[in-house]
Amino acid sequence: MTYCVGIKAHDGIVFASDSRTNAGLDNVNIYSKMFVHDVGDRSVIIVTSGNLGTSQAVYKSIEKDLKGDSGIMNLNTCKDFDQIASYIGSLNIEHSAPKGINTDTVLLGSSFLVGGQIKGQPLELYLIYSQGNYIKPADSKPYLVIGEVKYGKPILDRVIKPSVSIGDASRCALISMDSTLKSDLTVGPPIDFAVYKKDEYKIASQKCLNITDTEYSKVCDQWSDGIFKIFDSFPRFDWEDTK
Repeated sequence: MTYCVGIKAHDGIVFASDSRTNAGLDNVNIYSKMFVHDVGDRSVIIVTSGNLGTSQAVYKSIEKDLKGDSGIMNLNTCKDFDQIASYIGSLNIEHSAPKGINTDTVLLGSSFLVGGQIKGQPLELYLIYSQGNYIKPADSKPYLVIGEVKYGKPILDRVIKPSVSIGDASRCALISMDSTLKSDLTVGPPIDFAVYKKDEYKIASQKCLNITDTEYSKVCDQWSDGIFKIFDSFPRFDWEDTK
């Protein structure tokens, strides 16, 4: 399994994804699920969850199309993020149904989060389903998650609002990831973490973080310590022994 989060703040976009892949308890590997395209007038960040073979095939097709000169659609020729989402969705469908596989009984799909900005256009964030269709986040909750979402979502629901800053969104993404790591063994480090600032048309930060790295551990340890302090400060019930 995996966990990926994308947050659209008012001044930028944040993405985080884990790197664990597994096919049983005795076959655990590390594979980056993030793809970054940062060229010219556009910055595009993609993360993925689902069938690893499909995700790898989609990323390879994106790279191949970018290198081609036959006029085929690619991340550079798409006029907006709606077209980018449609393009990735079509690749997802293509690679989810390889020849000779009965797709009625075998699920080979993947989900993708894609976001960023094209010059002269607003910040965008999309979720692309395995069926190829896609959605934007709600205006009231400008974030999207894929994979093992149940453990990291509560902090997002509490913190991420339309007015959230890119700094707070970044800290929230790391805490959301840390909550998932602590509760689900199928999600694991290192964490791919990327930040794009509005109207800069280049990635502000892209890192591969381990849980011992200062940038990651400082935020998550302080969050954990704060939870314990608040918990210890709760008022006692009248039936508790006060001796």
